[in-house]
Amino acid sequence: MIDLKELLINSNYKKEIEELINISNLSLKHWVTYWTGFNSTFVCEEILKEFENLNDFKFFVFGGYPSAQKSKIACFREDNVPDENELIKNFPAKGILMKGNFLFDNATQDDFRSLLRDNGLIEERIGDIWTTGDRGAQGIIDDSKIEDLNEKVFFLRDVKVKIQIVDLDSLQIPVGRSQKLINTVEASTRLDAIASAGFRISRTKILERIETGMLKLNGKTVKKGTISLKVGDKVQLDNKGFVEILDLEMTKRERWKIKLIRK
Repeated sequence: MIDLKELLINSNYKKEIEELINISNLSLKHWVTYWTGFNSTFVCEEILKEFENLNDFKFFVFGGYPSAQKSKIACFREDNVPDENELIKNFPAKGILMKGNFLFDNATQDDFRSLLRDNGLIEERIGDIWTTGDRGAQGIIDDSKIEDLNEKVFFLRDVKVKIQIVDLDSLQIPVGRSQKLINTVEASTRLDAIASAGFRISRTKILERIETGMLKLNGKTVKKGTISLKVGDKVQLDNKGFVEILDLEMTKRERWKIKLIRK
């Protein structure tokens, strides 16, 4: 059995690590593959660093398609490693279509994610969500207990939305986001300023996301945009990936020249 206390010391991802420990112990006991719920792919990769020295287990990160921003972690015994194609084939998720006429009432990924939460899905059961122009959205959800959603009609604000559950290969997978280097000059190294530049979102909207708990710094939810950042800090925004600070340099005019990478 894995020592829970040892792995949780000083971790920024205690909840996610505890879940992975639990399924790892189940995998060790029952000789089968177990999956976590959905988390940011970045978080999945970060917490697996805590498990590098555990020789009894192997892990696999997947979110339904190669560049997914939300993923699950599969855990299996080191002496019972499944084929990767089989893991993908048996990935415990389904596609979801959310169809509606949003020509005069634009809706965002966050709006559709909220619609699913309001109708019984917890966040860990919701993978990537992406909009399909003004006709609604598609996404990936956990395959358990979703029968009540299929063919049902809900309302997002005043727009009627019909839900359909489909196989993953029926989805129109979005184009993957590649890594992007960003160079910017800011008056300060404040979190709200750097997040605004990194995610290409206004500072007002960044502050709104901070207030609603959608923004994390090095894995921890923050409530203030005034925190000063340093090289190596990683800022994560729900549904938008994360940015990492690669370099900070004061200019002659006492402004900050900042180099970021967005993933």
